[in-house]
Amino acid sequence: MHLGIPALLHFYRTHRDEDSLVLVTIIATEGSTYRKPGAMMLISADGSFEGMISGGCLEGDLLHHAETVFATGKPTFVTYDMHAGEDLVWSLGLGCDGVINLMLQLLHRADGFGFLDSLDAALASRKACLLALTTQAAPGLPRGALALLTDADISMGEPNLQQNLRSMAQPWPEWRFKTVTLALGDEAATAILVNIPVRTRVLICGAGPDAIPVAQALSQLDWEVVLVDHRPAFVKAGRFPPTCTVLQSRPEHLSTVTDLAAVDAVVIMSHHLENDSRYLSQLGGFEIPYIGVLGPGARRDRLRDMAGCGDLDVKGPVGLDIGAELPAAIALSIAAEIHAVLNQRNGLSLTLKTSEQR
Repeated sequence: MHLGIPALLHFYRTHRDEDSLVLVTIIATEGSTYRKPGAMMLISADGSFEGMISGGCLEGDLLHHAETVFATGKPTFVTYDMHAGEDLVWSLGLGCDGVINLMLQLLHRADGFGFLDSLDAALASRKACLLALTTQAAPGLPRGALALLTDADISMGEPNLQQNLRSMAQPWPEWRFKTVTLALGDEAATAILVNIPVRTRVLICGAGPDAIPVAQALSQLDWEVVLVDHRPAFVKAGRFPPTCTVLQSRPEHLSTVTDLAAVDAVVIMSHHLENDSRYLSQLGGFEIPYIGVLGPGARRDRLRDMAGCGDLDVKGPVGLDIGAELPAAIALSIAAEIHAVLNQRNGLSLTLKTSEQR
């Protein structure tokens, strides 16, 4: 949902004292590839990096290309053709049958590292962004020129790109990435547009021992995790990953301690029927894509009746059927179901999907 942006921004914050960073962006793909257009990677001058554009096969070679960008300051383009032929790619035998086209460009600290300063501030304020990167130049619009627009109509960067972003943002688009041709008088440039959503926020109602692996699994996805519980022993922040927010509140006060309109998913797991129903009763007035409760379907139905929201779409038992019994496996199944629902997928095996396409 977020293209790995939170991890990239964390890397940027820890390297913002450097003079420059190299941004790597996938601008086009063909066939089967690990990542799709819009995926990004940041590289520092010491060779450390964040973000992956392959399963680890190509990053080492990209570091060599980044050295050239650091030295020249000019954008460069790299293509990896991973079709299996008589000569295996770099003798690694990748055989992924895909093509990846990337652009590497230098971002300077003096310029706020391109769009990174503005993107960091926008996402911290929970504002979605559209990013434009020029991949084919035209007079007055060089390769690597960029612009950023938030859903609050705050913009920065190259004016022509800003103008085109505004025309694309009414209404705010649902596509994840798009390649466009920009008319500039008698000339035309090409740019990739990337839709960067706000960070996925998951609310866990109940902070008992089995909530810990759930919070850990969701945090591993770079999601924002908020836990609520009224029991003092359970709301100690040290029990959960440091990126989690832990709040103490009675279930009936849920809407006063967190913004339910900004929540993408809710997992109710206090193990107390009355408390769970009070949590659930406050969710009916909001369009929350995923709501799940622990326990069998009969318990879910009883909770909905007690909460007075019998028509609310509630998952229960929560999670995908992966044979989970212990807390870590249950957490995995919950995280997988939320991920599938938010991405409008059915959670089936990719093997079955591949077989159906043949």
